[in-house]
Amino acid sequence: MKIFSRLWELFIERFHLKEFLEHPVPRYSNINPLYWFGDVAAVSFFLLALTGFFLALFYTPGVNVVTIPAASLAPWDLLHPPAAEAVRATESYISAYRIAYLTPFGFILRQFHLWAAYMMIMAVLVHFFAKFVLGSYKRRGGGALWLLGVLLGFLTINQAVLGYILPLHLDGILALMIGLNLFRYFDYLGIPVGNAVIALLGSNYPTDQVIRVIYVAHILIVPAVILLLLGLKIQGILYGGVSPPPIKNAEVRERMVKDVEPFYPHRFALMVGQVFLQISLLMLLVAFFPQPLLEPWAPGELVPAGVRPPWPVMWYYTYVKMIDPFISVGMPILMLIFALVVPLLDRSRGITVGERWVWVIIALVYMAIIGYGSVLGFIIDIPKQVTPFTQITVPPDSAVPYVTTPSPVG
Repeated sequence: MKIFSRLWELFIERFHLKEFLEHPVPRYSNINPLYWFGDVAAVSFFLLALTGFFLALFYTPGVNVVTIPAASLAPWDLLHPPAAEAVRATESYISAYRIAYLTPFGFILRQFHLWAAYMMIMAVLVHFFAKFVLGSYKRRGGGALWLLGVLLGFLTINQAVLGYILPLHLDGILALMIGLNLFRYFDYLGIPVGNAVIALLGSNYPTDQVIRVIYVAHILIVPAVILLLLGLKIQGILYGGVSPPPIKNAEVRERMVKDVEPFYPHRFALMVGQVFLQISLLMLLVAFFPQPLLEPWAPGELVPAGVRPPWPVMWYYTYVKMIDPFISVGMPILMLIFALVVPLLDRSRGITVGERWVWVIIALVYMAIIGYGSVLGFIIDIPKQVTPFTQITVPPDSAVPYVTTPSPVG
């Protein structure tokens, strides 16, 4: 045991972790669940990085079409049973199918990755609304941490959608086309981003290059940015401390802030337990609620009615189909901008939830917009027909034309 103890001390010394492990943590943040969801999101990110590494070893991006027997598809993947004996699928879908059903432990690995992504998104949303209600941006350094948190939340949802696109099943291709068509709206509004999109992706239709760019963004670019922002956020917490408790009595609040204990072993032990609890919960979700791979898509095929995008953007998809395009497209942009400038707008000195009732109502409005759109999109089929290439029609006399736009695939 002395050897292990000495190795641990040497590890702490060489990597200069002593100050980090002895960093004081307020006791209330260890026992209040509202202060745990940031840790849940961070742990989920590292679990996703680990499982994503192994998935990337087996995944091959591409839209080259392969014809496969319809009988080879799992029955639970078929929302619309094929009329023919053979179906067309892309190289990406065949790759995901091989991982899920033909690779040892591949099914568990993919399911674990999927549920970890869902857990991270939920943790990020709860963390965001908790900090919004508590007014965490009002403390020292809180404004910068708030900006980092909003950007991390935005990147998390985008990262999830990018991963959902990669298998190129019907739901994924619908999400991709909605995203690509957003840029046509920007052109319609007079913001010439079409050429920039083509320069970056090579096309505004699903092609091999587009899928490869998405793949690289999903496994390298976005995770690297998330890791950088996460490191800055952790450094900011070490500098400014955690959010004070929402208690009106200043004397009691100050006493609670000063009631601290070192990160190691108290919070460290809590986080270790949290990691094992998260892994256990994820394994239970994999075992009892496995998610289907869904049906393949091939270039030139339209997405049939009834297909829905992934749930993190379901609310947005619902509003795109229900209301005026200018409102539906601008809604998430305005919500993001408003979230970024909240520290500049909130000049109140209230600490408790009762004193911050206006901002609590704003947080509830945010939740209502996202929740209502998500639930409505899943329980009813909004009649407006949406297909990959007709999602958005840009009036030629108003839109900034694309230059050297490749022809649609198929």
